[in-house]
Amino acid sequence: MEMAHGVVELANELARAVKITMDPAATPEQRMDAYLACEQFKDVSPLCAQAGLSLVTGNFPPIVRHFGLQLMEHTIKFKWNSISQQEKIFIKENAMKLLNAGVGEAQDVSLAHIKDGVSRIIVEMIKREWPQQWTTLLVELSNACSNGTAQTELVLLVFLRLVEDVALLQTIESNQRRKDIYQALTVNMSEIFDFFLRLIELHVNDFRNATSVGDKHKALGHSRVVQIALQTLTGFVEWVSINHIMASNGRLLQILCILLTDVEFQQPSADCLGQIANRRGQLKDRKPLLLLFEEAPVEHFYQAATQNERLGTESYYLFLKKLVQVLTGLASQLTALWGKEECQPVRPQCLATFLGTVLIFTRHSSYSLAHPAALIWTSLLKHEQISKEHLVLEYIPKVIEVIGPKIIKVSYPVSRPTEITMHPQTYASLDYDGEEEWLVFFFRCRTDFLEIFRQATLASPLVTFSYCEHWLNARLQKTATTERHAVCTVNDPVYLEWDALTNVLDGVLSRILMVTERPSVAAGLRLLEECLKVESTDPLVLSVLLSCISSLFVFLSMSSCQITAANCVAMTGVQLLPRVLEKIFAALVFQAPGETRRSRSVAVKNLRRHGASLMVKIAHKYPLLLLPIFDQINTSVQNLIRQPEQLSKVEQVTLLEALLLISNHFCDFERQRGFVAEVIRDAVSLWGCLLAPAVENAHTFIEFVGLNKPSIEPGSTSIEDPFNVNRRQLMYALNLVLGVIKRCSWPDDPDRCSRGGFVVALTESGNPICRNPATSHVVPLLSHILSLMRVLNELWKPDSLQSFTESFRNANGMQENEKKQLLGVSPVLQDPLDPTLKMPPTAFGRMQTFLSNIFEHCYHMMGSAGPSLGRDLYALPGIANAIVGTVFSSLEYVPDFRLRTIVRVFLKPFIYSCPPVFHEAVLLPIFAHIAPFMLTRLTARWHYITSLYESGELGEDVSDTQEVLEDMLNRTLTREYIDVLKVALVGSTVDPTANATGDASMASGMDHDDQSMDGPPQALTRAAQSAMTSEVISDLGGKLLRNQFTCNPIVMTVLSVLSWNDSNSSLKATLLSGPIIRFLTTEQLVTEPLASNIIIAVLKALQLHGQHESNQTSLISLGVQAYEILRPKFPRVLEVLQQIPNVSAADIQKLDEKIALGSTKGNKIDKAKKDLFKKITSQIIGRNIGQTGRKEVKILNLPPIVPPPNNQRTNAFNLIESTQETGLAHLFARRS
Repeated sequence: MEMAHGVVELANELARAVKITMDPAATPEQRMDAYLACEQFKDVSPLCAQAGLSLVTGNFPPIVRHFGLQLMEHTIKFKWNSISQQEKIFIKENAMKLLNAGVGEAQDVSLAHIKDGVSRIIVEMIKREWPQQWTTLLVELSNACSNGTAQTELVLLVFLRLVEDVALLQTIESNQRRKDIYQALTVNMSEIFDFFLRLIELHVNDFRNATSVGDKHKALGHSRVVQIALQTLTGFVEWVSINHIMASNGRLLQILCILLTDVEFQQPSADCLGQIANRRGQLKDRKPLLLLFEEAPVEHFYQAATQNERLGTESYYLFLKKLVQVLTGLASQLTALWGKEECQPVRPQCLATFLGTVLIFTRHSSYSLAHPAALIWTSLLKHEQISKEHLVLEYIPKVIEVIGPKIIKVSYPVSRPTEITMHPQTYASLDYDGEEEWLVFFFRCRTDFLEIFRQATLASPLVTFSYCEHWLNARLQKTATTERHAVCTVNDPVYLEWDALTNVLDGVLSRILMVTERPSVAAGLRLLEECLKVESTDPLVLSVLLSCISSLFVFLSMSSCQITAANCVAMTGVQLLPRVLEKIFAALVFQAPGETRRSRSVAVKNLRRHGASLMVKIAHKYPLLLLPIFDQINTSVQNLIRQPEQLSKVEQVTLLEALLLISNHFCDFERQRGFVAEVIRDAVSLWGCLLAPAVENAHTFIEFVGLNKPSIEPGSTSIEDPFNVNRRQLMYALNLVLGVIKRCSWPDDPDRCSRGGFVVALTESGNPICRNPATSHVVPLLSHILSLMRVLNELWKPDSLQSFTESFRNANGMQENEKKQLLGVSPVLQDPLDPTLKMPPTAFGRMQTFLSNIFEHCYHMMGSAGPSLGRDLYALPGIANAIVGTVFSSLEYVPDFRLRTIVRVFLKPFIYSCPPVFHEAVLLPIFAHIAPFMLTRLTARWHYITSLYESGELGEDVSDTQEVLEDMLNRTLTREYIDVLKVALVGSTVDPTANATGDASMASGMDHDDQSMDGPPQALTRAAQSAMTSEVISDLGGKLLRNQFTCNPIVMTVLSVLSWNDSNSSLKATLLSGPIIRFLTTEQLVTEPLASNIIIAVLKALQLHGQHESNQTSLISLGVQAYEILRPKFPRVLEVLQQIPNVSAADIQKLDEKIALGSTKGNKIDKAKKDLFKKITSQIIGRNIGQTGRKEVKILNLPPIVPPPNNQRTNAFNLIESTQETGLAHLFARRS
């Protein structure tokens, strides 16, 4: 085909249009018109390829030439199946002419987009024609390579794009064609790798020769070819057989290691080596990679990491980031292979040099380099055999010496440095854009650095303890002398060092009881005594000293186990315990000069709460140590409580919780019950007289807490707000009961339970039924607490809200931290002792915090009551009706963010902990009330949210608004309710009470994957897939699904969630639907309409969520399973499938025939059925929004490849006739 004159004119017009689109002087309308004209020409003109070639070969600017390449590519991608053979040959021949001529020197990076465009054209043709129809491709590539560096670069780019499309990104639309090309590449991979290696060697030598004679221009061309060759190799090494990588005694690895020390090629070499070192697969395929631990490679790593003259350059810093990934991969191979029988022997010869190289990175000022190196040490220390190697043990002191100072917090620099210096702040500003981003990373690093200390303690406890001992002694000495009267802030170096030290000390001593070779108790007690000697008036210093005491307390426990007649260590421990408690109590009552309870600073309050919390911690971890002096501790606490101005209500409750934890070890039911009576006496008194009238209804509560009164700002008057006193009393009474429920328990040992009078009966299966000493005291108060919960719901009624004064109008609303959490704003870990973080209190803030806390604490209490009180709670007469009438009253007014707490914090653990004997009496009435309500509520909310999306008020462009919050709340509420249904219907392998009964401050936490609007759910595991086909409905689930009042709302909720616009919720519902459908069918509870609704729900879900792989996989499995179960009994489900647009009746017929042959065997769903169901539903399966506007690319399959018999095979591709000249000999021949 000759280039007609009209085509040239057309090309000139197109060139003018392209120039207009890029002309800043043109008006927006002109640019848009020109752009539309270009796009229209691309779609409709039959002269697209000819005009494109004219633009490419003409004397036009690069942007116009690039558009010409786009026209040619467009023709191949979208018109190849419709154009004539003559035009295909025209495009192919001219594309190869472009390749042979080159589009510019290899040195010219400004033409990178043109070179990429040429390679794209050739690869698009390869996808459609090679190897079956284009047998001369390799000859032509060979000829092109022989023309020079520019052509060689283009050939490499062709290979790179081809491997990306075929193996890495797998973007070829036809699966069969991808397999054809993949096979063609795989069969000849030896020759391909040999070609790459020869190119690299040749051009590295040419580069060095040109450099030696000062020909920089020529050297640059050879350098570019080597870099592209390495980049192309990187695309191959991830997936090819290990045999190709290890060919010729690992020649490829040798070359890559040598190039690591060459400034010109070290970055692409490290990239390639990183892909190899991080390969996954079977151990036998990874063992050859241990070649990289031999002397020469390891020496190259070391040399590359110690090019000190380049430390201040950014290029070298980027290279080091790549090199540390190589070391990370090698370490993972080493830990995977070491000690495996099939891989013996594996101990590397040059382990010392390798560890030395890792230590260099660990020492680096950049946390981006030190952190991955630290993870290498962690993986080595966690390995059972490696952690015992003498070389590794020798490195432990060096590692902790380097890591210790890195735990000290590094602040983000105020201004960006102008040059790279070896300071952590410099690298922080290089790698991170702001303080918030940096701090998130820093605290992640700190967590992993501390893990090194923990693991090192398990391997060499004396070494890590000695480090802590030396550091702590040095710090204490400074505090006692030069810093004695100094007052510091949280940003002072002194405090930052203390903070790091306490973290390290806690990490080391938390593992000390797990090892046999422990440091001497005397040394630990000496340190503890030194901490006790320190006197300071600075609350920050006192607080970090408490942290040290907390960590060192383990030595008191150890000393108590060593009591002998002549054991002075034990006696020292006994003598120190009262002094330790004195120190803690001194912190509890610490008060700065001139301060009163109302005027205490934030730092002082933090210190006092730290002291109280420490009592709870040691009572929880070392109760037997405190048990002998329980009476003294109790007396001290009671004396403090009797002094009205001494302790706050929160501090009082915390101390009482500590006493309750110790009392759990009385192992005497009556004694423990008597002590609980003492603890809860104040609460009983308050609820009985003051609080009971206040919680009769919403209006008495509003009056009691002052919601209908003008606000009194803190500090504005000398008289304390009387309503603040009321609120404090109410919170105190509630928290006392919560503390008793959370902390009181019966002994873990069954014998002690029996001897102590805790066992009252046996279950049907013979297990003991224990009673909680707190039950008799808590149960009489439940009516008051349930009334309070009813009142808190009633506060949302319109008449209640109207009675709020203007200053408290939105006090019942969501707090800012809850909003941030919902919107997925990552919280920056801040120092809890930092007084500057807390804003001055306001009347509104206090009221909002009170209402939020009182609500959270009520539901934590009821959520904890199930597992804590056990049968005594569920056996209470009328408990179900009481809960329905209080906890679930006025729910129609309660907003979603409060409803979440009810569902997650109360309902989930309450259901989980209910003994089977009470399922019908307690849980069925509760579900009969809550299940219909939740179905109605969620349906209405999803309808509202969907309408917002359809109207454009919600979407990608909508910023932080109330609508976005409502959307996120609705999603999380749906997910959490589905979790509750899962616990009820099939049970739970994880105890939901573990999270539900945590601290109130943690109540609003969400799973990490729940913090996105609708991010694709995590990949569906095999366990999850099999669960859908194997899980069975539990005993409680059976009762719920047989009950006429609970079955329909539960089933309709699960089916509705399938097609609501949240992929995570849909996936949860999908996994729950399989067991439900099987159970209902077995029990003959499925009706004809329900059967149709099940299939419709699956199809709707596929339409909405089919774009997510995990959703699609599980929905296809569910669809096949449901259709297979329902089709024989309910023929109308066939009609549902027949309504799918453009569905093939033959395919449905095939599916019916397969089902008729037999049902699913075991728990596995026949793959052929799934493939058929996917084909039937392919027209409605949802696609990603990025795919919806894309023009469909169709690649026709070529005739199947028939490999020749073994005796006729040649070294050429087995899919080309063996008599054909393949060009491989030319392509892979060494050229001089």
